[in-house]
Amino acid sequence: MSLSRVTGVYRREGSWNLIEIKLHEPAQLFNSFDPSPFHERDLDADAAEYLTNAFRELHGHKHIKLVIYLAHTTPETMTSIKSSIRNYFRYREMVTMFKVRQRLRIGRSSLLIGLVFLFVCNFIRLWLPTEDMAARTINEGLLIIGWVAMWKPLDILLYEWWPLMADSRLYGRLSEILVEVKEAHISKEDDAV
Repeated sequence: MSLSRVTGVYRREGSWNLIEIKLHEPAQLFNSFDPSPFHERDLDADAAEYLTNAFRELHGHKHIKLVIYLAHTTPETMTSIKSSIRNYFRYREMVTMFKVRQRLRIGRSSLLIGLVFLFVCNFIRLWLPTEDMAARTINEGLLIIGWVAMWKPLDILLYEWWPLMADSRLYGRLSEILVEVKEAHISKEDDAV
Protein backbone atom coordinates (compact mmCIF):
# COMPACT_ATOMS: atom_id res chain seq x y z
CA MET A 1 0.00 0.00 0.00
CA SER A 2 1.39 3.39 -0.93
CA LEU A 3 2.13 6.00 1.71
CA SER A 4 -0.48 8.37 0.27
CA ARG A 5 -3.17 5.70 0.66
CA VAL A 6 -2.19 5.08 4.28
CA THR A 7 -2.12 8.79 4.99
CA GLY A 8 -5.64 9.08 3.55
CA VAL A 9 -6.96 6.84 6.32
CA TYR A 10 -5.90 9.34 8.98
CA ARG A 11 -7.29 12.85 9.25
CA ARG A 12 -4.95 15.79 8.89
CA GLU A 13 -4.81 19.01 10.86
CA GLY A 14 -2.48 21.38 9.04
CA SER A 15 0.80 19.52 8.68
CA TRP A 16 -0.13 17.01 11.40
CA ASN A 17 -1.39 13.48 10.77
CA LEU A 18 -3.84 12.58 13.52
CA ILE A 19 -4.20 9.29 15.34
CA GLU A 20 -7.61 9.66 16.94
CA ILE A 21 -9.29 7.77 19.76
CA LYS A 22 -12.82 8.42 21.03
CA LEU A 23 -13.59 7.34 24.58
CA HIS A 24 -16.59 7.65 26.86
CA GLU A 25 -14.31 7.72 29.92
CA PRO A 26 -10.55 7.74 30.55
CA ALA A 27 -10.64 4.27 32.17
CA GLN A 28 -11.22 2.74 28.72
CA LEU A 29 -7.64 3.65 27.80
CA PHE A 30 -6.11 1.72 30.67
CA ASN A 31 -5.66 -1.88 31.72
CA SER A 32 -8.47 -2.52 34.20
CA PHE A 33 -6.37 -5.12 36.10
CA ASP A 34 -3.52 -2.71 36.79
CA PRO A 35 -3.41 -1.76 40.50
CA SER A 36 -0.89 1.08 39.95
CA PRO A 37 -1.65 4.74 40.58
CA PHE A 38 -3.36 6.48 37.68
CA HIS A 39 -0.31 8.27 36.26
CA GLU A 40 1.68 5.04 35.97
CA ARG A 41 -1.06 2.76 34.68
CA ASP A 42 -0.59 0.29 31.87
CA LEU A 43 -2.44 1.08 28.71
CA ASP A 44 -5.09 -1.37 27.63
CA ALA A 45 -3.51 -3.96 25.31
CA ASP A 46 -5.89 -3.09 22.46
CA ALA A 47 -5.23 0.63 22.87
CA ALA A 48 -1.45 0.12 22.90
CA GLU A 49 -1.63 -2.14 19.84
CA TYR A 50 -3.82 0.37 17.99
CA LEU A 51 -1.42 3.23 18.74
CA THR A 52 1.62 1.17 17.78
CA ASN A 53 0.10 -0.04 14.51
CA ALA A 54 -1.15 3.42 13.56
CA PHE A 55 2.27 4.91 14.29
CA ARG A 56 3.93 2.20 12.16
CA GLU A 57 1.59 3.01 9.28
CA LEU A 58 2.57 6.68 9.51
CA HIS A 59 6.29 6.00 10.05
CA GLY A 60 7.34 8.17 7.12
CA HIS A 61 5.75 11.27 8.63
CA LYS A 62 7.42 13.54 11.14
CA HIS A 63 4.30 15.36 12.32
CA ILE A 64 2.07 12.83 14.08
CA LYS A 65 -0.31 13.81 16.85
CA LEU A 66 -2.43 11.62 19.11
CA VAL A 67 -5.84 13.15 19.77
CA ILE A 68 -8.02 11.60 22.46
CA TYR A 69 -11.65 12.68 22.55
CA LEU A 70 -13.46 12.32 25.87
CA ALA A 71 -17.08 13.00 26.79
CA HIS A 72 -15.94 14.88 29.91
CA THR A 73 -12.46 15.97 30.88
CA THR A 74 -10.61 17.98 33.48
CA PRO A 75 -7.11 19.48 33.43
CA GLU A 76 -5.99 16.72 35.84
CA THR A 77 -7.35 14.04 33.51
CA MET A 78 -5.58 15.59 30.53
CA THR A 79 -2.27 15.71 32.39
CA SER A 80 -2.66 12.16 33.71
CA ILE A 81 -3.46 10.72 30.27
CA LYS A 82 -0.49 12.45 28.65
CA SER A 83 1.81 11.32 31.43
CA SER A 84 0.50 7.74 31.31
CA ILE A 85 1.03 7.42 27.57
CA ARG A 86 4.53 8.87 27.84
CA ASN A 87 5.46 6.62 30.77
CA TYR A 88 3.98 3.49 29.18
CA PHE A 89 5.95 3.83 25.96
CA ARG A 90 9.15 4.84 27.78
CA TYR A 91 8.83 1.67 29.81
CA ARG A 92 8.19 -0.41 26.65
CA GLU A 93 11.31 1.15 25.11
CA MET A 94 13.42 0.22 28.17
CA VAL A 95 12.06 -3.35 28.26
CA THR A 96 12.71 -3.82 24.55
CA MET A 97 16.27 -2.48 24.83
CA PHE A 98 16.83 -4.97 27.66
CA LYS A 99 15.64 -7.73 25.31
CA VAL A 100 18.07 -6.51 22.61
CA ARG A 101 20.98 -6.62 25.06
CA GLN A 102 19.87 -10.03 26.28
CA ARG A 103 19.65 -11.43 22.71
CA LEU A 104 23.10 -10.08 21.88
CA ARG A 105 24.54 -11.55 25.09
CA ILE A 106 23.00 -14.94 24.26
CA GLY A 107 24.31 -14.60 20.70
CA ARG A 108 27.86 -13.93 21.90
CA SER A 109 27.88 -16.83 24.34
CA SER A 110 26.29 -19.12 21.72
CA LEU A 111 28.93 -18.03 19.23
CA LEU A 112 31.70 -18.94 21.67
CA ILE A 113 30.15 -22.36 22.31
CA GLY A 114 29.61 -22.89 18.57
CA LEU A 115 33.21 -21.96 17.73
CA VAL A 116 34.57 -24.34 20.38
CA PHE A 117 32.31 -27.12 19.08
CA LEU A 118 33.39 -26.44 15.48
CA PHE A 119 37.04 -26.51 16.56
CA VAL A 120 36.53 -29.85 18.38
CA CYS A 121 34.76 -31.33 15.33
CA ASN A 122 37.59 -30.24 13.03
CA PHE A 123 40.22 -31.49 15.49
CA ILE A 124 38.56 -34.93 15.58
CA ARG A 125 38.42 -34.93 11.77
CA LEU A 126 42.22 -34.56 11.65
CA TRP A 127 42.65 -37.85 13.50
CA LEU A 128 40.13 -39.89 11.55
CA PRO A 129 41.41 -42.13 8.78
CA THR A 130 40.15 -41.24 5.30
CA GLU A 131 40.72 -44.56 3.54
CA ASP A 132 37.38 -46.29 4.00
CA MET A 133 33.87 -45.07 3.22
CA ALA A 134 32.59 -45.15 6.83
CA ALA A 135 35.45 -42.94 8.07
CA ARG A 136 34.90 -40.45 5.22
CA THR A 137 31.17 -40.34 6.06
CA ILE A 138 31.91 -39.65 9.74
CA ASN A 139 34.50 -37.07 8.68
CA GLU A 140 31.99 -35.20 6.51
CA GLY A 141 29.31 -35.56 9.18
CA LEU A 142 31.57 -33.89 11.75
CA LEU A 143 32.24 -31.01 9.36
CA ILE A 144 28.53 -30.53 8.71
CA ILE A 145 27.46 -30.80 12.35
CA GLY A 146 30.21 -28.35 13.36
CA TRP A 147 28.87 -25.73 10.95
CA VAL A 148 25.25 -26.46 11.86
CA ALA A 149 26.16 -25.66 15.47
CA MET A 150 27.12 -22.18 14.24
CA TRP A 151 23.70 -21.55 12.67
CA LYS A 152 21.85 -20.33 15.78
CA PRO A 153 24.55 -17.94 17.05
CA LEU A 154 24.87 -16.40 13.59
CA ASP A 155 21.09 -16.16 13.28
CA ILE A 156 20.91 -14.29 16.58
CA LEU A 157 23.84 -11.96 15.85
CA LEU A 158 22.88 -11.21 12.24
CA TYR A 159 19.08 -11.16 12.26
CA GLU A 160 17.15 -11.63 15.52
CA TRP A 161 17.99 -8.38 17.28
CA TRP A 162 17.10 -6.00 14.42
CA PRO A 163 13.30 -6.21 14.83
CA LEU A 164 13.64 -5.65 18.57
CA MET A 165 15.81 -2.59 17.98
CA ALA A 166 13.23 -1.22 15.53
CA ASP A 167 10.48 -1.75 18.14
CA SER A 168 12.59 0.04 20.75
CA ARG A 169 13.01 3.05 18.46
CA LEU A 170 9.28 3.01 17.71
CA TYR A 171 8.41 3.01 21.41
CA GLY A 172 10.89 5.83 21.97
CA ARG A 173 9.20 7.92 19.31
CA LEU A 174 5.77 7.05 20.70
CA SER A 175 6.86 8.20 24.16
CA GLU A 176 7.52 11.63 22.66
CA ILE A 177 4.33 11.87 20.57
CA LEU A 178 2.32 15.07 20.92
CA VAL A 179 -0.86 14.17 22.84
CA GLU A 180 -3.99 16.31 22.90
CA VAL A 181 -7.00 15.49 25.03
CA LYS A 182 -10.17 17.19 23.83
CA GLU A 183 -13.69 17.23 25.12
CA ALA A 184 -16.20 16.13 22.50
CA HIS A 185 -19.67 14.69 22.23
CA ILE A 186 -19.26 10.92 22.04
CA SER A 187 -22.27 9.02 20.71
CA LYS A 188 -23.14 5.41 21.52
CA GLU A 189 -22.14 4.42 17.97
CA ASP A 190 -18.57 5.67 18.40
CA ASP A 191 -16.18 2.80 19.01
CA ALA A 192 -13.68 3.09 21.80
CA VAL A 193 -10.17 2.34 20.60
